Amino acid sequence: MKKTRILTAFLSLTLLASLSLTGCGKSKETTTLLMADVQEGEHPTAIACDEFAEMVYKRTNGRINIEVYHGDTLGSEAEQMQQLTVGGLDLARLSGPISNYNPEFKAFQALYLYDSEDDMWDILNSSVGDELLNSKEFDENNLVGLCWFSGGSRNFYNSKKEIKSPKDLEGLTFRVTTDSMFALLEKNGATGKNIAYNDILSSISDGVIDGAENNWPSYISTEHYKVAKYITIDQHCCIPEMIIASKSSLESLSQEDQDIIKECAKEISAKQIKAMKDYEEEAMKKAEKEGVTITYLSDEASKEFHKQGAEINQEVSADLMDTIKHITK
Repeated sequence: MKKTRILTAFLSLTLLASLSLTGCGKSKETTTLLMADVQEGEHPTAIACDEFAEMVYKRTNGRINIEVYHGDTLGSEAEQMQQLTVGGLDLARLSGPISNYNPEFKAFQALYLYDSEDDMWDILNSSVGDELLNSKEFDENNLVGLCWFSGGSRNFYNSKKEIKSPKDLEGLTFRVTTDSMFALLEKNGATGKNIAYNDILSSISDGVIDGAENNWPSYISTEHYKVAKYITIDQHCCIPEMIIASKSSLESLSQEDQDIIKECAKEISAKQIKAMKDYEEEAMKKAEKEGVTITYLSDEASKEFHKQGAEINQEVSADLMDTIKHITK
């Protein structure tokens, strides 16, 4: 049923995108591009995608109209990525499925690569980031990376106690999804379970798991803070996101309009990264008001987490060590 709904949506929207719209007064052609973003509402990513579309429309004098569809209207992120490769979708804001088309992106799942998210942006706002956006693997799959978005840094949270050091993980069960996170928990006597994202809240409430790990927007928007009152700012992963275009869709436009879209993408990237930081600060204030205990690691504890992370990266991500060195230099 879901696949039928998604296919119907794609067919309807693709038909819409193929139509030319007529402006008021003087006739002019408007090209409609379809953009997907699974985030919704007041999430800084959703807001940024809408602002990006408005920016492009104004700067092209209405020649390019980007229609942004939030939530799962156009399918999951994996389905959206696949549609980009065949030109069934023009643009999308994506994260997880990127590594399916550029394996180097999986390096960002490695643990404790950066002391802070700012360190990551120093790297990605350099030629290193440009190389990833314009990778050979993307080009071969009809993809073009336009800009980076912040996905926020990921932290542990649980319903039982403060996590002040790696040894405090012992005996706890967390929802995790990557090999690196499973290895970190096992190393410290904790257990990992890969359960559905939408089941985390009920699983913590029912005692199936003690906690999970994610960024601040997810922790707050899902109301996990109501059942998991302890969060540790360890920033074990900072996984960036991208706005990605279908290469064939982009190249069907005039060079002028391609350049405008790329220029707008760079500008909205800086705005979204700042907006995510602001959102995280407000989320922390909200969490504290709701009685959440926020734990900051001591220098000693931070060094121990980073030490364990480096060891696990060598074991779990051995084939990505050259990429890890490249994105952390």
